[in-house]
Amino acid sequence: MNKFLLILIISILCGAEFKSSRQYGIEQQLHAPCCWGGVIADHDSPLAVAIKSIINALIHPNFKIENVNITLKNAYENDNIIDYSKSYLKNNMTDEEIVNFFVGIHGEKIRALPENKGLGWVAWKLPTFILFLSILIGLIVIRNFRKNALKIPKKATKYKFNDVEKVMEEMGI
Repeated sequence: MNKFLLILIISILCGAEFKSSRQYGIEQQLHAPCCWGGVIADHDSPLAVAIKSIINALIHPNFKIENVNITLKNAYENDNIIDYSKSYLKNNMTDEEIVNFFVGIHGEKIRALPENKGLGWVAWKLPTFILFLSILIGLIVIRNFRKNALKIPKKATKYKFNDVEKVMEEMGI
């Protein structure tokens, strides 16, 4: 029984797809061009799978442009993409260069995360600014409530009740 369980676990592990954290990070930065509804890492459409294999070939330690070009040609079925890749692809590309490569093919729509410049900078910094502003406003409100709570008298004296009764009598209540 134990041998069967061990063989089952090993076979499952051998069949699993292992990705590096770098590949997964790049896949999280790109929308799936099949439906633009999610990121590449979450899709299994033929084009998404092809882009995953292109990313894997680009970050592989034994980088060969021929392997990438074959995958590109099969994925996009276009000979012009090989000319584009020859002018753009190189060994040891950074994550941003890989993302920009796919932006060159599909346009800015494929970028899942906004760039950290211009309006994209605002998109990155605005949540932090709103958080600090909310905390500051909350502290000011709490301080004002505490200050006003100290000014409220704890007990009303007998004379104050009499003053209220006189005013009510004058009003005819």
